[in-house]
Amino acid sequence: MVGVPGKYKGCNTNLEDDHHLLEESQKLTQHLQCDNERPLCRKCLDSGRECAGYERETVFIIGTIEDQGRCSSHPPRVVKSKKSSGKQSSSKRSDDTGSFQLVANTPFRPAWDDLISVSCGGQTFQVQIAALFTPLGSVTRAYATDEDEGEQNRTIFVSFPTYQSPDLTPYPGEDDFQLFSQCMVHLAPPSESRGGQGTQTDSIFMFLYEHNNSITYNPTLPPWKDPSLQTSTVRRLGPSGFRQFPNHHFFARIYRPAAIWTALLSSTPTFLSSPEWQTTPYESHPPSPLDNLLSLLSLLPALFARFNNITSPDTPPTLSRRLLAQDLLSNMMDIELRLSAWFTSLSRSAFWIADPATLPYQPEIPFMETFAFRDTQTGLGLLFYWSGLVLLWPKMWRLYWVLFEAVIDGPIGVEVTLSGKLAGVDPMRWGWKETRGVAESVCRGGYWVLQGAAQPDLVGWVVEVLDWFYGELPGMMTGWDEGVMVGGDGRLEMGWVRG
Repeated sequence: MVGVPGKYKGCNTNLEDDHHLLEESQKLTQHLQCDNERPLCRKCLDSGRECAGYERETVFIIGTIEDQGRCSSHPPRVVKSKKSSGKQSSSKRSDDTGSFQLVANTPFRPAWDDLISVSCGGQTFQVQIAALFTPLGSVTRAYATDEDEGEQNRTIFVSFPTYQSPDLTPYPGEDDFQLFSQCMVHLAPPSESRGGQGTQTDSIFMFLYEHNNSITYNPTLPPWKDPSLQTSTVRRLGPSGFRQFPNHHFFARIYRPAAIWTALLSSTPTFLSSPEWQTTPYESHPPSPLDNLLSLLSLLPALFARFNNITSPDTPPTLSRRLLAQDLLSNMMDIELRLSAWFTSLSRSAFWIADPATLPYQPEIPFMETFAFRDTQTGLGLLFYWSGLVLLWPKMWRLYWVLFEAVIDGPIGVEVTLSGKLAGVDPMRWGWKETRGVAESVCRGGYWVLQGAAQPDLVGWVVEVLDWFYGELPGMMTGWDEGVMVGGDGRLEMGWVRG
């Protein structure tokens, strides 16, 4: 949905005069020019009239990512009446056949920049990008017809359900990742912004989305488009369909990270690892370090699927299995090296231990020292990087010891000699102790990232990784004694994560 305030610069009392002037020019003998004095117009006060102030009705128009930024034209300018006030957000809808389009201004910036400059109807807006997981079927819509305008101008009331964190557990045997989305946009001209300058919250482009287990959408609810049509939208449009705003921002910020993390957690290869999907969408908007990290992480699910096959109890310990394990471990070491290079490319001032006095929250046991980051994008990237290692290192540890397991089709008592990049490798750097230290870094940085995240639900993926890791710690044998969880290494961390 797109919200477009009118271009009128005066108070709402003079706005009403302008509106009636079009139809009652013969009756109106005098028109007062607004002087734009805040909070009330001096011209109105001096003339003895009641000034209606400067608040504008936001005009919303509904659209989806398939519209590629095109939405139906906004309705005539209206003034909010006292009887229409309420707690629900309201909007106006038009059945005009005209159209307008939001266009990103050059120079194009990476999609992860929370503020984007766009043009619409000859005006330039600084728009805040944000996204929120929302069960789309629970977003309710109601309509009220304007008494003066009739069916040509209806108010749309939109209300959202109480927020609940999404269930990110992948479906067993899920064939393909599914994500449905809608968007809302509110555009506020700079002349109506605080101090005449646009700010981050004056104009907002908000993505609403849900995926996989959470899908509860009812396609019979008009006038929103049937999300089932979007099930294969990404593949149908292809990489070239996501080069421009807003499709690129939907792909880079919403679909891609959710699809890649679903693939990582389910050990299911993703088409997003192919070269065309990693390069073509970024031909206009350049990739950020976070985009480059996701490209590396997208290569891991296919390796994780091979790991599951090799370490399956149904796979006999043969020489062939040992060779497959050696090749896979070598591939994982290559990705690990590229991940390490990504981390090294960040400046040394990317993160530090936060001063507790500067934090808006109180750190909790067992993570009393928390991290602060250079910016939210860097913080989210580091959380993703550490979480990737939490998933990767235990698998590399397991594969290393597969190389030394006895085989059923080889000579007995022959010592295994590793060669190439595996020679001289210290497997302890992939052990549980080292991985636990990385997991603690995720915990220590999560609070800070949540404070300023425009997409707080993205932190849910790293929480899912932590929940898995602390549940798999050696000796994590927890039980209940009179209603209190006892025993088990990592129980404090597990309680913190789930809390």
